[in-house]
Amino acid sequence: MKIIICFMSIVIAFTSTSFGQSVMNFQNGTAVEVQAGADICADQININGTFSGSGTICGGPVYLLNLTLIIQGFYNSSLDVMVPDTLTVYLRNSFFPFAIADSAKSMLNFTGSGSFLFFNALNGTNYYLVTKHRNSLETWSSSTQLFAGNSLTYDFTPAVTQAFGNNMKQVDFSPVRFGIYSGDVNQDGIVDASDISLVDNDALNALSGYEPSDLNGDDFVDASDLEIVDNNAFNAVSVISP
Repeated sequence: MKIIICFMSIVIAFTSTSFGQSVMNFQNGTAVEVQAGADICADQININGTFSGSGTICGGPVYLLNLTLIIQGFYNSSLDVMVPDTLTVYLRNSFFPFAIADSAKSMLNFTGSGSFLFFNALNGTNYYLVTKHRNSLETWSSSTQLFAGNSLTYDFTPAVTQAFGNNMKQVDFSPVRFGIYSGDVNQDGIVDASDISLVDNDALNALSGYEPSDLNGDDFVDASDLEIVDNNAFNAVSVISP
């Protein structure tokens, strides 16, 4: 059984809702509030909008990360908006070998903001926030962060020092904003000739659609994508981690 829920605003209060062998899919733009004393449970819950409230999901506590992040190629500095896209965030331990404690996937909206839900985090425990996007460079938070009261807010955009090793590019001067580097098409941790080759081949074939080689999110692979990957490859940008 597959259950698709698509509302602009959903409030669950003092009820227990469960679905057997189900998928609950809250579409982009949905505001989900699970109030204290309420809980919802399903085999898979995808929230691409915003989440609030102190209730529980799947019978356990929910840890909410409110994240703001800009993807370089997807950002339009003239309009101060970004093409929305999905992002995965990993919580990594603060000590070597920085093992993954949990992960969550959600949508960043046109402002670069997104809500990410974790079920295996702990309050008061330090985690590095590690971001992964389909064609961008993996980027770590500058320092470890912790959840308090099951929530955490982090903004990568106001300063290059928000990323570990200052590993971001300034994408806007007014307002001042920084974004993660685009162009790691093959996700090997560096933007180089291999990524240029992938974008070049797809541009030659006029590839369109939701493709890793589409670096600016316009659903076409062309010279504008080549410009992004070529510039970042020239500077040999790569993952910087502890």
